[in-house]
Amino acid sequence: MKLQKKILKQYKARIPFVLFFLLLMTGCTKGPSFFEFTTEKVDRDIVEDLKKIKNLPHPRLLYSDTIYEVWKTCSGEWGGTVYFKNKKTNKIYNARATCPVSVNRINNKYYISNSLSHLSGSSDIMEVIDPEKMEQATKIPVYYPDIITREYESHSSKGTKKLIESFGTLIMSSFVYKQKLYSILLHYDTNQVTISELRDNKFYTIQEIDKDLFSDDPLIIKKSENYQKIYLQHPNPRILEINENKIRFISYTKSKK
Repeated sequence: MKLQKKILKQYKARIPFVLFFLLLMTGCTKGPSFFEFTTEKVDRDIVEDLKKIKNLPHPRLLYSDTIYEVWKTCSGEWGGTVYFKNKKTNKIYNARATCPVSVNRINNKYYISNSLSHLSGSSDIMEVIDPEKMEQATKIPVYYPDIITREYESHSSKGTKKLIESFGTLIMSSFVYKQKLYSILLHYDTNQVTISELRDNKFYTIQEIDKDLFSDDPLIIKKSENYQKIYLQHPNPRILEINENKIRFISYTKSKK
């Protein structure tokens, strides 16, 4: 009996220490949020702002830097292609990508985010270190909406490396902050929209956002790796503005009759 009381006393003495240790562990794993979110409502039609956009980029031109223009074609479930056009030599290199929605550059490597809303949806991110190791093409094909099967889409993965492939998940856009790649994802299974980081070839959720801030057909105006505006007209007119770690939601209270 004395031995049992002694053991019980020892365990009671340890409980405060264990609780303190657990709290300490919790504090270490929970870091401060590094994204700053603000919201704004404006009393005008989004169409008014769309009309003010000057030098609207070609809808198939995804990215441009001092060396390359990066273009896309997409034939839905029949495939898609990403094209790198060297600005100096005019040579074109391509690879299979279904379907490119965003291109980002980190440490001289290109990251192509692909998304397909067919059936339950799928997405992937692939890495290109040297675009000129991809398959060479003679031209970037013109898009013909009356063609059902797109035989011109690339079937080559030469010069590319797939980092992640996710089924039941769509990517609206990707962006860079502090040399890390983040994507805006729609998860079909939970109907949630998140900002997620690509880390160790996996998606890690950083922040859940309003599901109305996702569209599989947005207008994206990208001015740099760290700054872009995403215009959404459905289901509600909104703008998602991303500038470094500052994310602003702009909603429109007036709609065109």
